[in-house]
Parts: sequence; structure tokens; C-alpha cells
Amino acid sequence: MASLDHIIVLMLENNSFDRMLGALFPERIGGGGIKGTAANHWNDDTSPTPKPPIRHVMQPTIARAVTPDPMHEYPNVANQQKGPNLGFVTDFATTYPATDWMQRQEIMGYYDDGVLPNLHTLAKQYTVCDRWFSSMPGPTWPNRVFVHTGTSLGYTTNSIGNNWDQWTLYDLLGDNGISWKIYYGDGDVSQTLVLKHVPWVDPMRYFYLAAQGAETEFPQYCFIEPNYGTFPWDKVSQNDQHPLSDVFRGEQLIWDVYNALRGNDALWQRSLLVITYDEHGGFYDHVDPPAAVRPDNRTDATGFKFDRLGLRVPTILLSPWLDQGVINDTFDHTSLLKFLLDKWNLTNLLGDRVGSASTNTFAKYLRNTPRQTYNLLPKSNIPTLHATPESTELSDNQRSMIELGHHLAAQISEPSVRTAMMTRSAARTPRDEAQLAVEQFRSFMIDRAKHPTKPKPLPKKKKAPARKARKTAKARKTTKRRAKK
Repeated sequence: MASLDHIIVLMLENNSFDRMLGALFPERIGGGGIKGTAANHWNDDTSPTPKPPIRHVMQPTIARAVTPDPMHEYPNVANQQKGPNLGFVTDFATTYPATDWMQRQEIMGYYDDGVLPNLHTLAKQYTVCDRWFSSMPGPTWPNRVFVHTGTSLGYTTNSIGNNWDQWTLYDLLGDNGISWKIYYGDGDVSQTLVLKHVPWVDPMRYFYLAAQGAETEFPQYCFIEPNYGTFPWDKVSQNDQHPLSDVFRGEQLIWDVYNALRGNDALWQRSLLVITYDEHGGFYDHVDPPAAVRPDNRTDATGFKFDRLGLRVPTILLSPWLDQGVINDTFDHTSLLKFLLDKWNLTNLLGDRVGSASTNTFAKYLRNTPRQTYNLLPKSNIPTLHATPESTELSDNQRSMIELGHHLAAQISEPSVRTAMMTRSAARTPRDEAQLAVEQFRSFMIDRAKHPTKPKPLPKKKKAPARKARKTAKARKTTKRRAKK
């Protein structure tokens, strides 16, 4: 009998639910979209340099690239959530006082039904979670660390100085004989290498090869990273939908991943594809994030206790094992972890939020038998793709990825290679820095293949003390003798 055996997660970058999917769904209390009610949602620009008119109301957008990059560090998100959710435009305008009214209005923009043909088609054909929140109100790295480990260990920043040495989902999967793969955008670097105990990542081209093969050979769990566009001259390949790049490149990635799975029917009938986003990227969403279970007892430097979720992000569950429609339950990225641990009966080592009874999963919505689903996405839905101008500045995430490359170089075992990769001229241009970072990443991966690191040992299961076991056996014998008498 067929079963759900393969979970594939594609995590894109920096867009809110209302921006990407809001136009498809009517508003409801605590969720839904902004279909028919967009004009009811607004932000006033109260920055020191407001650009009249001061009020910004949600309006459709056809922008394919947004510049400058809206801020989404923890202090910025805290400002955006004031009101509630009335500080988005003011935070953007205060950060970028030279921006004009139209640039500020983009923070309140949303894509009308059909403007993003692939994402919107799949949202209408499969299962949308309209209360899926990022795991914390902050930037990319902590939220991505949450989806791998259930906690960011009290860190709220994109920094190579964050000591992310906790157990990961991959430790649990590997220890229990469950196959897994992490695939990263070709030509770029993998963000998962900020974790101390991830043994290997593969270029994205291997995902497409695996999807063409036998269902039984496909990994049971896959996590897909997009191309972050770290190469300044390679932004033609950036497909993470992060602002500054063409949003339709992410549409192409969605098309590629979905069609690769859907085109192998034996694989598709046993698969679940989760398309989600790491965080909202500074774009408006009308739903106030709820309180959350703390993953551990850590706080960040400002005293934030990780007891509140970040903004809503678009999330679609695509599978023959789920009905078409909308799920209204509250989720965050740790809900996925809890689902996986429950599915494969794994011991929770991923924090209190994953282990909490109040953390929802979508397990109860799984069907007993698979249903007939939408077929392949048509090729004609992809418009002509634009390259990002070379003069466009790097985003905060891209700069962090470059620093990650430098950090990895210091861990290379071979002294001569390490020295060569750590050489950095003060005269280097941003292009040189980016090229060096990718070379450092590749050298690090080659070095890791030659000198693999041991995974972090999992806690051993506790056994009853031998003395206590003997005493128990002796007690049983005594009981039997007394029964004979």
C-alpha cells in the first residue's frame, strides 16, 4: 500500500504572506488574506522625513525587484510590529531617508492573483497554511537555524560569531537510519554551514538527477536552499526571491522543483513538497504574530526571550496526501520538525517548542489514501527573466554569506590551502570578495571530503542500573517461593 515516504522542503527568502498570497484569499479574524479588503490596511509614515501623502494603503504591485532591501533585523521587526503592525513604512523610511514615496509604498505592495503564476496556481491547487509564522521576529540566519534545529540558541543576528553547535534534525535522522540530503543553489554557498554539525551538502543539480531516478533511491528528507546570488556578477542566477533580485527567478525555481517531482509519478505519489519562506523581509502583513513557547531558556542581548513568533510567511503543502484548501491552524518552522519527529518516532532533542503539546503539526490533515492532484506546471507561465544590474549593492544576507566563506576558510585542514584561501588584500573589490568567498566554500567542502568531521554524539538512552535489575529479579524469585508455600 502506498505511503508518504519523502518530505521535501524548499525554503525561499524574505516575503510576507500578504505580499505573496494575500490577494488569493478573503480576510478572516486572525488570518486569511486581503482579497477585497486591501484598502482597509495602511501604515502612516511618521519618519523624520515623510514623503506626502503620509498614509500608505495596501495596493497591487508588479515590481519584480525591490531596492533598497527592507530591514528585518530584530530591532526593525519590533518597530514594524508596533500598533500592531503599523510601523513597517516608518521603519523603512527611517532606515532609508532618501527614498521616495513610491519606494516606501512598495512595503505595502502585494501581488494580485495570477501575477506570480506558478506560486498562485499551486496555492489554489494544493494546501495553504494561512497562519504559518517565521520562528522569531528577525533575519534569515536565526530563522533558518530554527528550521534545522528548533532553536537559534538565543541569537537574533546573521553573524558568523553565533555559536550554533546544537543538535540538528540531521543528527537525529542519521542516527536512526533515515536518509537525507541538503541541496544548495549551484554556484553559491550553503547557509547551513553556519551549523557546526552538518556533515555534507550537495549542489542543486544532484536533486534533479535524484528526482529522475527510482523512488526507492530518493532521500526520505530533502532540504533545498536557493541560489542567494553571492556572486555580484552572477545575480542572473539568484532565485531566492530576496529583494534586489527578480522575483520571477524564484518562480522559475518553483517550476523546476515542482515539475521535477511531479514528473516522476512513482516518487510524487509518496511525496510531500513544502514551499515556505524563512521570514517576511520587512514587507507588511496584517496579522499580529502570536505568543510562542520558548525553545530554551536563552535570551538575546536585548532581553528578547523568543516567546513570540515573527511575521507570517507564505507556506504551501503540496502532496497527494493532503486535500486542496486552507489550514487555519497556527504553525511556525518548528511545526515541520515536530511533524518529522512524530512521523519517524524520533526522540526530541530539538528544544521545548518542538516538544510542546501546543506546537501544531499538519499530521491530522493527512489523508488515508492519496488523491488525484494537479499535473505539471506549463512552461508558458514563465516570463522573460531579468538580470540584476551589476551595480546593485549586496543585500545583508549576501554580505553575511561572504563572511561565512571567510570563516570556513579558517577551518581548512591543509595549511597551504588554508593560507591561500585566507589571504585577503585590502584593495579587494566587492566582486573579488564574493569570488574569494565562493572559492573558500568550495575549498572547505573539498577539505571536508578528505577529512570528514564526526557528528555530535547523541545522548545515550538511559538503562536501569544493573544492581537494581538484580534486586528486581531476586524479588521475583522470593515472590514465587512464597506463592508455592
